[in-house]
Amino acid sequence: MLIVLGTLLLLLPWLIHMPRHPAMLIPLLMPALWCGLNRVFISPVARRHILLAVYALALGQCAIALLQTFAPHLALQWYEYDWLRNHGRPYGIFLQVNLLASFLATGLGCGFLLLLTTPCRRWLMPLTVGLGVIAFVLALNQSRAGALGTVSLILLLAGLLGTRAPRRTFAALATMGMMALAGAYITQHVTVMVNGEPYLLARDYAGSTRARWHILAITWQMIMEKPWTGWGYGTFEYAFSRWVLAHPRPGYVYTDIVTHPHNEVLYAWFQGGVTALVGMLLLFAGWVQMVYKAWRESRVQTGYALLVIPLLVHLNLEYPFYQSFIHFGLFIMLLRLCVADRPAPTRHSCNPWQRTACSLAGVALIAFSLLALYAGQQLTTLERAGLVDFPQPAPWYFASQGERARFDERVALLVDYNRTHDPANLAAFMTWAEAYSQRHNDKNVWRSMIMIEQFRGDEARAKGMYQVYQQLFPEPSVQDDDKQKHRP
Repeated sequence: MLIVLGTLLLLLPWLIHMPRHPAMLIPLLMPALWCGLNRVFISPVARRHILLAVYALALGQCAIALLQTFAPHLALQWYEYDWLRNHGRPYGIFLQVNLLASFLATGLGCGFLLLLTTPCRRWLMPLTVGLGVIAFVLALNQSRAGALGTVSLILLLAGLLGTRAPRRTFAALATMGMMALAGAYITQHVTVMVNGEPYLLARDYAGSTRARWHILAITWQMIMEKPWTGWGYGTFEYAFSRWVLAHPRPGYVYTDIVTHPHNEVLYAWFQGGVTALVGMLLLFAGWVQMVYKAWRESRVQTGYALLVIPLLVHLNLEYPFYQSFIHFGLFIMLLRLCVADRPAPTRHSCNPWQRTACSLAGVALIAFSLLALYAGQQLTTLERAGLVDFPQPAPWYFASQGERARFDERVALLVDYNRTHDPANLAAFMTWAEAYSQRHNDKNVWRSMIMIEQFRGDEARAKGMYQVYQQLFPEPSVQDDDKQKHRP
């Protein structure tokens, strides 16, 4: 009940902004999916299969991550992975290093719980080796949120269930510890050749910690200005940058685009006000209630209830994990595993309408995923070609890629203008760019807008825009460029 109520309160401010942002309908999937899963009985065998699936998927991400870290040329060719831009930190298929870390931490927890509860001895060695591989890649990833979520979950599971099988518990903990230390050693001492030059994988935490602390402090100050109503959904990136420029803060200079305060509670409060904050608190209270009920049920069930910890840590220290549909679905599924199932005739029996609805929902999800994958590949091909032959109008299935497709479509107008010199292209681009710049800060969009105003002869407006551009996108110094290289 608390989960449903919290979700509805969290979504209420979103619904107010829905006419301007149809994409906000997506979070409505959460209560629908939650209610649907609660009507399905999940047997103990099915629960173990779910754990095994998440664990196997995490190992698959490890294979991609190792390729990205130690074979930069292949990663660039197969995944468009830029080793230097990411400083060697792998992100798997998620395009964001911390998303990979939270996924691997969750997979590690699922594998460890499976190891502690499986009665089959032949699975012990493969599970233990796989846990070591995941721990090794997590060390290479160097995500603090991923490490905190991993250590918290593993220690809790070991303390909860370790006494049932002390030997396998010790073997798994020792393997994970040694592999994590090996990964940490590699990041600090081993160089990787990129374009014929050696680079270290080690990252600098001090600068990131200071910047995040300033971001949190500024976000809190902005919340205190509008604690009840919030600043509105989708406004953080724009509002934060303008507030920082208008209120300079000692020790903090706005040099990077900030799209999220690295804390989901503050993010919800900032955008949706007190209503969204209460929704977030009710969601957390609902999870705590689930853990309490699971503890009264059994220790194994409590272990299932703790599996969401890495994702909860991610929510409070990093960018929102619902940037990834996989993480969003994984969170809902693991939350469902928090609830103990007791066999009941009403839950086993499914009428034809329910079976048909579930089948149609599954087919629709698969169809949408394939459609989105195809659209993404099409857009990637067009982007590689410089958007020269971008179709006008855009195919209907490009809508599955959301803002990326709309962005490419508008940029393609400028590319087409170089060929046709049609002023309507510039007018359409400027109309979109002005609205886009009221929510996002994009260097290339601003450059294009300034050049168009100069071309139109409006030097005064172009000069004013250029002054804002210099504040939003200050040029990095030579020393900063050298620091980014991380060369030994």
